[in-house]
Amino acid sequence: MIELGTYTKPLAYLGLFTLGRIVFSLTRQATNFLLPSTLLKRYNPTQTSWALVTGATDGIGFGFAQELCARGFNVIIHGRNSEKLERRCRELNALFPAVCVDVLVRDAQKITADIDDVDAEVRDIIRSNGTVGSGDGKLTVLINNVGGETRPSTLLKEYTFEDVQATISRNATFASQITRVLAKQLEENAPGLVMNVSSIAAFGLPYIITYSSAKGFVDTFTKSLRAEFKAEGKDVEVMGLRVAEVSTPGYDVKTSLLIPEARVLAAAGLDRVGCGQDIVWAYFWHWLAGLSFEYLPRWMLMKITAMKLRAIRADIDAKAKSS
Repeated sequence: MIELGTYTKPLAYLGLFTLGRIVFSLTRQATNFLLPSTLLKRYNPTQTSWALVTGATDGIGFGFAQELCARGFNVIIHGRNSEKLERRCRELNALFPAVCVDVLVRDAQKITADIDDVDAEVRDIIRSNGTVGSGDGKLTVLINNVGGETRPSTLLKEYTFEDVQATISRNATFASQITRVLAKQLEENAPGLVMNVSSIAAFGLPYIITYSSAKGFVDTFTKSLRAEFKAEGKDVEVMGLRVAEVSTPGYDVKTSLLIPEARVLAAAGLDRVGCGQDIVWAYFWHWLAGLSFEYLPRWMLMKITAMKLRAIRADIDAKAKSS
């Protein structure tokens, strides 16, 4: 018979090691917020560099455009509605007259082979704007923000073929394609930055299965791309931003401590640049709330999540019946 004491030391060491890993992880993540980075300046040393933000006509994407302009970047905003893009372009030009703003029109849900033309189009935009006459303007930052779910709280069996394709294209395929097309340009203009906007949904949530799966792809794409640039010796930083609820136009939710406005979220995300991590929470209170997904039992989290998403579904159904 083996005495219990035989395992006491090994179990104690294992427990100490596990506790140490948890403390190290929490400390490292907390440091991201206690010591915000100023390394974004690395990608715009002469105040003539360009950033491209996808899905920038509203919400977090427009927040990123505002923050990048405020921090001295020239910005290309992407969307599928040319009239809305031009209107946003005029707004940004009026607010930030010291920088250049231009537009890139592409439908992220209906990607075709002409996505390959984006490289030349971006180069032409930068060349035509002249970047304050310096001649050294170049694309150094790509923010893959476009995404979202148009049918939240929906059972997978209720989706149409078009619903699934649109969600995957908007949240995963477009980011892969435009990054592929612009990778060479970012390498040439190094140091460069690719920031991919992910979501708490990447943990795998019910009632938004396709969206959750696409965001899981974004996380893996981020890690793989980061590893590839590093293996090839390219000075291009790749990072993923994990976000939770954000107050944006068209999303009926009030701003609170846990639900920031889009520009606040974008500013927090840019402050995480240079943290050295693959995937990082953009916003402090999202991180604090998100710790539950790492340390609470999954069955408990899925039960709570399912209740919340079913409540959203019931609210949507009630509004549809009353309209």
